[in-house]
Amino acid sequence: MIYLVSNTLSNDENVVNLQVCQIKFNKFNIDLSEFDVLILTSKNAINALKFSEIVPVNLRVFSIGEATTLAAKDFGFSNVIQAKNSHGREFGDEILPNLIGKKVLYIRAKETVSNLSEFFSQNGVNLTTIVGYENVILSLEPHLKPPKSSIIVFTSPKNVEAFVRNFGWDSSYKAVAIGNTTAKSLNNFTTSIISKTQSLDECLNLAKNL
Repeated sequence: MIYLVSNTLSNDENVVNLQVCQIKFNKFNIDLSEFDVLILTSKNAINALKFSEIVPVNLRVFSIGEATTLAAKDFGFSNVIQAKNSHGREFGDEILPNLIGKKVLYIRAKETVSNLSEFFSQNGVNLTTIVGYENVILSLEPHLKPPKSSIIVFTSPKNVEAFVRNFGWDSSYKAVAIGNTTAKSLNNFTTSIISKTQSLDECLNLAKNL
């Protein structure tokens, strides 16, 4: 059985959705017209803008992953550039040359593994960081624990933390990670298979072929 541990649900009838975290959005006030560039590493950043009733403007947007890119375009951004690299630090290295001399806004989660804020600031980027949302770990009933030999797809390090806190880890499990930082958070429990792109569909396809 394939379990998807994510805040994003799958419609695939062969996949069990297991939500171990809940997104909590923070209210903030920002004028996007004061910035040249917006950095998005999750579609939750777009949802945070919606939650705070921020109006989109015509600025350059750098995004990680197809889902984030589509969310940004649907929100109203027209100049959205999806990075070739969809893994934290590699993403930072790729877009860094485009940020020098620009006024940059980064909307992120309360807790992150790849510390892009520090990386950009240390490399001379004029950066404003807003904590737009956080992942809150849920307390789940024991009967929701996946059975032995399940294939489990993780979409963030926080989801790994929340899963293990609720259910522990069975050595018979196989894991698929959406990115390098998520895979690293699984290293104490198992060697995961890493998706080449930050794509939920690719993660599920990998899981189906295990």
